Parts: sequence; structure tokens; C-alpha cells
Amino acid sequence: MNYKWLILGEYLPEELRSARYDSDVAYLQWKNHNDTGRNTTAINDVYVHPRDGVFVYRWAYWTSSAGLVLTHDRERILRRLDMRGYPWRLATPLVHFSNQTYDGTFLDFLVDDSVLDQEPGIRSGYNTSMLLIEALNASDILIQTKLWATVVENDSMYLMVSTGDADLSGGILRILYERTFDFDYVVPIWPFSVGFTYLAERESANNMYLEPFSAGVWWSCLAIMAVLALVERFTAKTPLEKDGAFYTVLTTWLQQDASAVPESASGRFAFTVLSVSAMLVHAYYTSAIVSALMSAGRGGPESLRALADSSYAIASEDYDYIRYIFFDVETNWEDLEYLKKKKLTSKFYQELSRGVELIQEGHTAFHTEYNGLYPLFKTFSDAHICKLQHIDTIPESLTWVTTTKNGQWTQVLRSMGGWLHETGLSKRLVSRLRSPRPPCRASLLAERVKLGDIAPLLALSLFGAFLSVVMLGAEIMYDKAKKGRKEGEKPSLIDDGDIERYME
Repeated sequence: MNYKWLILGEYLPEELRSARYDSDVAYLQWKNHNDTGRNTTAINDVYVHPRDGVFVYRWAYWTSSAGLVLTHDRERILRRLDMRGYPWRLATPLVHFSNQTYDGTFLDFLVDDSVLDQEPGIRSGYNTSMLLIEALNASDILIQTKLWATVVENDSMYLMVSTGDADLSGGILRILYERTFDFDYVVPIWPFSVGFTYLAERESANNMYLEPFSAGVWWSCLAIMAVLALVERFTAKTPLEKDGAFYTVLTTWLQQDASAVPESASGRFAFTVLSVSAMLVHAYYTSAIVSALMSAGRGGPESLRALADSSYAIASEDYDYIRYIFFDVETNWEDLEYLKKKKLTSKFYQELSRGVELIQEGHTAFHTEYNGLYPLFKTFSDAHICKLQHIDTIPESLTWVTTTKNGQWTQVLRSMGGWLHETGLSKRLVSRLRSPRPPCRASLLAERVKLGDIAPLLALSLFGAFLSVVMLGAEIMYDKAKKGRKEGEKPSLIDDGDIERYME
């Protein structure tokens, strides 16, 4: 398998038709040029396709004077990376998929972006394999298997890939010593975040803000202003102070200069609209800035050793790889062994639903796969979401896409697997499959202040300004009408005799 084959003869042997795809075969043709007296050896590349047969292409030549001269080496490399649509069998386990839970076929389920948080292990293996197949210009045949990695059932991804009944795995497998005899590991990929999830020990500071348009806040402010205005009016000594009692309270409340308040009704109304509008904008952005500055207010352990020294208890979901690789065996991780020595109890393994309850209670760090925990965050309150913390325990290079041991695709798959990482396609796939952290609405307050949020405020301010102008027009018309009535009244004539009587 790992030799370079050299064909010496006048024809290609029939045995080549059963050769492996990755066989490196060269074919020599001896030519004697009598006119120049120079002997030239043409070296051809023999391309063996599993379906289309054997093809011969020019690769290099050799002369006694120039030695070996490569003429088409780039084309030779590219031919090895072109499968010409050859179908690869892709064994993909169903796991929890069923037609009762998803309205569509299994293939629809694998490519549906709306359910990316479901079965990330299957999706990562399948999508990575499809990237390889597309990059190598091959085609795929989807083989549905019932089970994932069992070795006792005939219908499992593990057995089909290890025996060569499938060419590539549609799921990812962890590297174990006994598996290295059955598989070749071609592409490392890790979409999971496995570790301890818990609530922070102290209240998150980014929850400490006041909603600017809370009805309770407005009514309480109005009640206090009414009480203070009554007190100001009762304690006033002059009519001017009594008339301006309410605006004295309002300007003091808004930290404004009371002497700048107009005396007319329209002017005072315009001043009120301006002051309230300024207060609302101030409340918006002050709240947003405070929230942004306090968004890093979470507290709690950030490492396994710190978790061991904290007041948190620990529990874990009962997965085989968690039980037999981490917690039920001694590892070479000093921090993990320190944590187990201080915290591990007989009630360590719990169901996922119970683990969610323990997280919500706030005194337990629960160990599980984050993608499996994410759908259950809908039961968490915003106060819980803002206090969530996570400590990873599993390295990111643990799982791989696999192919048959010593299979004829191993070398080309590893080459293209490296290309996926070099181009960043694997990182993009992982970021798309990895469940995001649920948003803390308090910490997003600064981001939520947009034009649409203050549109009602702007509309009310403009309406208030327009209403002030209307009130000003009404005041002018009222003053003109009042002046006209005074001018229309004729003065009464009084006799001299009556003057003495009026004087009395």
C-alpha cells in the first residue's frame, strides 16, 4: 500500500484494474532517438479510478544529460484530489431522530438549520464528511444506521466503517486505544462544550437598573410631586408663589432652574414637555451605560481547582464517556483529581432534569454537555440566565471523523482534512453547530436602545411641542377677545349730584 510502483514493459497489466485509488504508480516508456543519438525515458503517471478504470498521463522524463525532469507534477497532484463523482458510502446514525418528532426525512433533519442544537455530534460528523466529499468532487450515499458506536450490533456506524461496509463516518468518535486498530482518524472536530454549569455566587450587577417607562415608577413620581406641590402651595406667602408651586416642584425634581420657567400657560406646558423628554432620554442612556459597565459583574469559580475550593456541590449526567474516562477512573489531570477528592459523593450522577433543578437552586455545579443543556434554559428566569457560568473539562481535540483502517481513501482524506482546517471551514462549521450562550436581557440593555425604542418618545415630544404652539395661539386669541370686550364697553355718565352720593 505504501510503496511507489514502477511498471517496466510495453503494456499496462490487467492487475492495475483492481489496484487501490491511492496507489502511486509510474509507467516508463523507453524511446531511442536515432537522429540525435539521445535516449529519452518518458515517465507517465498511472491514475487508477475505482469506477472509471486506468488512465495514463504525462508526468516527467529522464535523460542521461538532464536527469529527471518533472513536467506535469501539479496536474498529477490535482488528479489525486478529484474523485470524478465516485460515490462514498456515509454511515450516519439515527440516534434520537424519528418522524414523530420531526416533520421530514432524516436527510432534511441533517441539513435543517432551524434545529442545529439537536444532535450536534451527528451534524458535525455528517457536515464535515460532506465538506470532504464536495472538496474531492465525489458523491455521497447516505446509509442510515440505528446505533452509534456499539460493537455488538450489525447495524451500527462503528461496525460498518470498521469493516469497510461504509467509507466514511457520518458521526464523530472519540479516540480510544482499542479503536485505533479499527479506524483511521482523518479530521478532528469538536462542537461540544462539556463541563460544569452553575449560577454565580453573588447577584449579577447588570440586573440592577430601573426601567425608564415602568408604570409604577411614573405613578409614584406623580404622587410625590402632587404632595410636594400641595405643601408648597399651602406654605406660599404671595399669589405668584401659589401659582408657581407645581412648577417649582417640577423644576427642582428635574434639577432645573425655577427662574427659567415661563409665566404663560403655553410656555409652561412647552417647558414641561422639554423637561420630561430630557429626563426620559437621560434615563435611557444612563441606564444603558450603567448596565454596560456592570455587565462583568458575575462572580464564582473559573477553574476546576477553584470549584473544588468553593461552596458548590458537584453532580454530573451519567454518560458512559464521562463515567469511564473522567470520574470513575484516575486521570492525569491534577485539578480534576483534586476536585473529585474534595467534592465527589455517592449522589454524583443525576438525571438531566434533576441537574437543571440543582443549577436553578444555585448551590450545585452540574456537569453535562452544553448543547444538551441549552434547550432547557427556557425554564430559567432572566436572573438565572445572567448568573450562568461554565467551566470546561474536556479538550477540544477529542473527537474525529473516521474512515476504515488502512482504507484506500485515508491519505486523500487526511490531506483534505488539513485543508478544511487551514481554510477555516472547520471553525465556521463548529461555530454554527455550537449552541450560543442564552442572552442576558439586562446586559443587552445598551444594545437594545435603538431608534425604534425611542420612536414613541420622539413622537410624544413632537406632539407636545405642537400642542404648545396650539396653546400659544389659543392664548393670543383669548387675549385679543378680552381686549376687544373692554374696548366695546362704553363709560357711564354720572351727574354731579350723584358724585357726592358715590363719594359717600
